[in-house]
Amino acid sequence: MATITLSISEKVKEKMDKFPEVKWSEVLRKIIISKVKQFKKLE
Repeated sequence: MATITLSISEKVKEKMDKFPEVKWSEVLRKIIISKVKQFKKLE
């Protein structure tokens, strides 16, 4: 699996840290896959 790096503001990170049970990498992976599918439909 490929790895990417993402930068976010400290404010966003603090908000994310309030939900330690959330697997943020999985959340973002699903969002990216969904967006790619949307873009493919536009081709």
